[in-house]
Amino acid sequence: MKDFWKIVKHVIKGSDIILLVMDARFPELSRNEELEGRSKNKKIIYVLNKCDLVENKKELEMWKKKLKYCVFTSATERYGITILKRKIKELARDEEKVFVGVVGYPNAGKSSIINALKGRNSAPVSAMSGYTKAKQMLRLSEGIYMMDTPGVLPYMERDEKKLSMIAAKDFSKVKDPEGVVYDLISQNKSLICRHYGVEEDEPEEVLEAIAIKYNKLKKGGVPDYDQIARMILRDWQRGKIKVDH
Repeated sequence: MKDFWKIVKHVIKGSDIILLVMDARFPELSRNEELEGRSKNKKIIYVLNKCDLVENKKELEMWKKKLKYCVFTSATERYGITILKRKIKELARDEEKVFVGVVGYPNAGKSSIINALKGRNSAPVSAMSGYTKAKQMLRLSEGIYMMDTPGVLPYMERDEKKLSMIAAKDFSKVKDPEGVVYDLISQNKSLICRHYGVEEDEPEEVLEAIAIKYNKLKKGGVPDYDQIARMILRDWQRGKIKVDH
């Protein structure tokens, strides 16, 4: 982690423009204030990525009023990429050489954003959080260069539920997947029930019904809660379950 922060701090220091990539499903949770604080003397473009996973865009529009430069994107759908590229060029205007640093939580989609901006695979991309291990320099256009960074967590960040929800901690590494998924169901019950086709009321009942439906059972027909919780968390992190706010 210390090496990651060393790279990130170096990238921020050497950048003229910062792309702070956030998860459009949870802008507040994925707004890394420590990175933002370190970038306060830079021009910051807030990139709300994965906006294709949000069905109701009205709440997202509020963020455009909160932030000076804010662009909604979906790197996988190539939505908003032209607008983002235009904004970068606008802020880089009249400068002979401009460096753009790309930062954010692990698995926010930084490398995917870079690939979409470049129009070809220029940065390694993986569904596993924390895949980018070192700084990479890439040319966006004449005189404009991008620097990718590993995803980093704030030094004091220990909230496993939050990190799991925004996919900053991979589902396979979560210590208490049941606890995380109980919270996830409590906050998004209608979405979870609709996605898996169940109608129970309590989170425990919802989890049990999904386990039975998908045959995630131990001997004697007892639900395998760890296995089904990780399946739901995996589907959530990979964007199979859309949010409606």
